[in-house]
Amino acid sequence: MNLRTTLLILTLFPLMALAQRNTMQDYDYLPPTEVAKITVEGTEQPVLVRPWQGRNQYGAAVLLGDLGEDADPEGLLAFLRRDLTPKGWATLSIGAPQGASQPNHITDAGEIPKPGEAQLGQKRDQSLPKYSLEDWTALREKQKTALSQTLGQLDVLGKAYPGKRMLIVNGQSAGLVIEMLTATALPSPDLLVVINPYLELEAENRDLAGKLAKLELPVLDIQSPDGLPASLATQDTRKALSPMGQPLRYEQQRLALNLDQPTAWQEVLILVQGFAQRILRAYP
Repeated sequence: MNLRTTLLILTLFPLMALAQRNTMQDYDYLPPTEVAKITVEGTEQPVLVRPWQGRNQYGAAVLLGDLGEDADPEGLLAFLRRDLTPKGWATLSIGAPQGASQPNHITDAGEIPKPGEAQLGQKRDQSLPKYSLEDWTALREKQKTALSQTLGQLDVLGKAYPGKRMLIVNGQSAGLVIEMLTATALPSPDLLVVINPYLELEAENRDLAGKLAKLELPVLDIQSPDGLPASLATQDTRKALSPMGQPLRYEQQRLALNLDQPTAWQEVLILVQGFAQRILRAYP
């Protein structure tokens, strides 16, 4: 094994370990009754299922974190997964497709400095390598295929919870879902909640607001002040392009607190619950 191959393995190992850890997450801290299994592209994937509680039984909410997150990401979505059930919504939580890893920069053995020479570094007149358009297209297709197959298998698990279907998505997964719904590549839910939606490529992100406005379903658009710049950059356009005079089609809410604050989680829960109640009254 030569030095170049060794460096490549050492560079890739953390990413391989992360992917394996996400795939093999067993959620042993949860009751076994909350962990179901589906198979996506030949790989077993967990779905976390919590039944509704109390007398209200409105339907099921599907929760999807940002790209690369598992089915129970720490913070807001884990909170919603648990706290929506007393409000009359069963929750089905799934892991998100993997995002783009950072390009690996492999140095030839001849370029490694000798003792006393300068350490490795990027030359000032060189830009970091980026994914090609073909790479991005292939990655997006893989993410969309995985997401389509995952959501398509939730119908069986959701049969125990008849009623409305609410899809709650965060970050870049929200941007991906908006794209897929616009292209009718996903079945349309009864309600869509997007939290800090964005897409990584500038051209994709620039078109996101227009695609969101074309969706003919009730949308709650939640923006927090600590959202990534790509999400904050489109918040005004997302609202400006929303359907005029149709309050049950689109609603944007801007949080005062960052999403690392539990108080903000409670505010999001209230916003989701209030929006869902208005839709249920209008379209029982």
